[in-house]
Amino acid sequence: MSYSQNAQQQAAPAQKRPKTTFSQSMNQSIQDLKWSKTYYLSYKKTNEAIYLKLAATHCANAINVLKATQASFPNTTRFYYKAKNKRFEACRFFGDIQETALRLAPSNQIKNIASDGCDF
Repeated sequence: MSYSQNAQQQAAPAQKRPKTTFSQSMNQSIQDLKWSKTYYLSYKKTNEAIYLKLAATHCANAINVLKATQASFPNTTRFYYKAKNKRFEACRFFGDIQETALRLAPSNQIKNIASDGCDF
C-alpha cells in the first residue's frame, strides 16, 4: 500500500464527523430563537400576520437543529439534555405562536411544521 492510499483511508473516517460542533449547533438554534422572538414582538406591535409566519419558520428551524443535535449524543451526556431542554423551550414558544395565529383567523393558521421535532 502506498503512502497516499494509506492517507486517504485514514482521512475517510474524519469525513463522518458532524459538520457542526455542539456549540455551533446551539448558537445557531439560539440565533433562530432570537429572530423568532423578534418577529413575534414585531407582530404584537403591528398586528401583521406575516411576522407570525416568520416567527414560526425561525422557531421550527431552531427546533430541527436542536433535535438533530440531541440525536447526535447519547442520552448519558449533558449535551443531550442541554439540547433537549432548549428544544422543549422552543416547542413551548412554537405553541404560543400557533395559539396566537389561531386567534386571528383560520386563514392565518400556522401549519405544524415542527410537529416531529416536538415529540418527546
